[in-house]
Amino acid sequence: MRSTWRSVLAAVGAAVVLGSVPDAPVRAAPIAQTKDFSHPAIVILGYGLQPNGMMRPILRRRVLTGLAVAQMYPQAPIIVTGGNPQNGRTEADAMRSMLMLLGVPASRIIVEPRANSTVQNAQFSVPLAKQAGASGIILVTSSTHQDRADGNFVDAGANLLATVSYPDGNPFLNITQFARDAMSPFVPVG
Repeated sequence: MRSTWRSVLAAVGAAVVLGSVPDAPVRAAPIAQTKDFSHPAIVILGYGLQPNGMMRPILRRRVLTGLAVAQMYPQAPIIVTGGNPQNGRTEADAMRSMLMLLGVPASRIIVEPRANSTVQNAQFSVPLAKQAGASGIILVTSSTHQDRADGNFVDAGANLLATVSYPDGNPFLNITQFARDAMSPFVPVG
């Protein structure tokens, strides 16, 4: 092991003496700011209910995706957002019921039942996340919806920590969004 380190140091020393190491830049690039995942809020976006008030498969998948994220962040509040009532039930109410059925305590779920669009999801959910003391938002929706949702949330003042998408589009879009989701904790989103 010592001989390996000696070899490396000798090679570096020779490179410096022979001038093959470029000069250090005058000014270093700023260090990227890290995202604070200490207390995120998980925001699950709604999707239109059936006329009888039942959840469509896309909404159930979003809720299950949000639940998977919530299991990784057990301290995080879960904001379910969506109005558009059908048969007396809002999207947010339906999501809350499903989460509770799957074992999430009601005290952890924040219901936002007024939003009738993605823009309103953002406008109404961002203040709720801030009131809950969240360090930022992990945004959960479908891959065909994620890009638009990201922009709406950033426009509403959200600190987007990460995005998580359930694949629902064509394979190319799903792969592209998966790559964006995978990078989202490390780069600015929106």
